Amino acid sequence: MSIAERADAPIYASLVREHGDVLSEARRVAEQAQREVSEVLDFSRMTSLSGGPAAR
Repeated sequence: MSIAERADAPIYASLVREHGDVLSEARRVAEQAQREVSEVLDFSRMTSLSGGPAAR
């Protein structure tokens, strides 16, 4: 059951019906951004200037 379907949150459910589930959409976009940043900032694939694996 989603938060919008809970009987004890009628105001929230009404807002979700009117404007969409903004919290769920924000969570989805944040998770997508986090995945993209993780791929871009994956330093494990970096190589040193000599062409070998990066020194640790």
